[in-house]
Amino acid sequence: KEKKVKDLASEILEIHRVASGIYQENIKTQDGQKIEKYFIDRGILPEHISKFKLGYSLDSYDQILKSMQGKFSSTAMNESGLFISTKKGYMDRFRNRIMFSIDNIYGKTIAFGGRAISKNETQKYMNSPTTPIYNKSAVLYGLSETKETISDMDSVIVVEGYMDFLQLYVNGIENVVAISGTSLTDQQIKLISRVTKNCYIAFDGDSAGIAAAIRAGYLMMKNGINTKVVEIPDGKDPDDWVKENGKEPFLSACNDSLEVVDFHYKNYSSKNETDSVD
Repeated sequence: KEKKVKDLASEILEIHRVASGIYQENIKTQDGQKIEKYFIDRGILPEHISKFKLGYSLDSYDQILKSMQGKFSSTAMNESGLFISTKKGYMDRFRNRIMFSIDNIYGKTIAFGGRAISKNETQKYMNSPTTPIYNKSAVLYGLSETKETISDMDSVIVVEGYMDFLQLYVNGIENVVAISGTSLTDQQIKLISRVTKNCYIAFDGDSAGIAAAIRAGYLMMKNGINTKVVEIPDGKDPDDWVKENGKEPFLSACNDSLEVVDFHYKNYSSKNETDSVD
C-alpha cells in the first residue's frame, strides 16, 4: 500500500508539472498576452513570470483535461484537484484565470491559485482543494525560492496574497512568503521557525487585514517567534502600496513596525474612538 500511495503522489506531481507547463505556454497565446501585460504593468517581468511559473488558464472547459487523457490513471486525475465533475462530465477546475503555481519546499508544483480575469466571476481567487500532495495549511507560497534569503537575513515578512509576494520580491525584498487563501496556521509557523525566529506581518491595511494580522501575531508569539506588525496604509495592500510608491515607504514601515500587543491596542482603541463618535 505504501508503494501505491507513493506512486499516486508521484503521478499527481507529474500532472501538476505538465499543467503548470501548459499554463505557462498559454501566456504566449493571443488571450494570454493580456495576462503578460497585467504582470508587466505591475513590474513583474518575463524572467519573474518564468521563475515563479506564472501562467494563464484558457477560457476553455477542457484544455487541461484533453491534454492529460490517456496519459495518466483516472485515479490520479480524479485526485489531482484539477478537474471537477459536472452534469456534462468532467471539466477543468481553473478556466480563464491568471495562474499561480504553488510549490512545495523543494520547488515542485503541488497546487495552483487562480485569479479571476472576468469582472463577472463571483470568486476572485480560487485555490486547489486538498489532495494527496497538497494541504494549504502546511504550505507557504514562495518559500522554496526565498528560504535561503530568509535564513541569511534571519527575518521573514509574511504577506497574505500571491501578488503581494511577487511585488515585494521584484522590488528586491526577497525575505518574504505568502499564506495565500487561508488564515495563518501552526503548521505554516513551524515551516517559518525552521529558517528564522523573527517575523514581520504585513497584511492588508483594511479592517479584515488588521484583524487577521492581530490573530496571526498572537499565534506567532505562542509559537515562540519574535513578531512585529507592519502598518500598511488604510485600504491598501502591500502590492498596491509598493507598486505606487516604491519599496522605501514599505521598508521604513518595517523598521517602525509595532509589537503585536501595541498594534492590537492601537487598532482597538482607535476603533473604539470612531465607534463612539458615530
